[in-house]
Amino acid sequence: MEYYFDTSSLVALARYYHPFDKTCVLYEFVRDNFMEKKIVVLDAILHETRSVSQGIALKAYPFIEENKDLIVNTQELTPYSSKKFDNMLNNNFSIPPLVREIGLENYSLMKQEYLNSGDGKLILTMFNKLHDDKEADVCIVSEESRFGNDRKVFKKIPAICDIVGTKCITLVDYLSQTPLQLAF
Repeated sequence: MEYYFDTSSLVALARYYHPFDKTCVLYEFVRDNFMEKKIVVLDAILHETRSVSQGIALKAYPFIEENKDLIVNTQELTPYSSKKFDNMLNNNFSIPPLVREIGLENYSLMKQEYLNSGDGKLILTMFNKLHDDKEADVCIVSEESRFGNDRKVFKKIPAICDIVGTKCITLVDYLSQTPLQLAF
């Protein structure tokens, strides 16, 4: 299984777990899984991670930034079906009352911003992967909840994953599913 981490999960891993990893078991587990491409980081997520909480995740796990060849490049990422993905963005991923409230011009700007964000790139990556292989063993790890959107135009990652048809779990779920034995 490939686990695609979002920014919030990398930050939470560094903030809430790393300080208690006195024996480096977690550090080695994350490093080994990253090197084996079981933990996947997109370039857009790496970029966001640099500026969140003073780069705490990259300070805790410097091998992520040091191994740029393992970072998934999304610069040229496009949907396998632009029309289908655009329809999903407009009709399923967005929240219609908020779109009406902000107007179509602002929505167009926010849509482009979303598509360039780590969240947008994660969703687009899953959309394409599942098109190429309906049985792809992929999952997003996100600390976002399905509910509430802080008045953002686009739904949260777990809600969009339901629409796209990909798995989405929390960091706690991820750690509990792994053979990792932490002794804090």
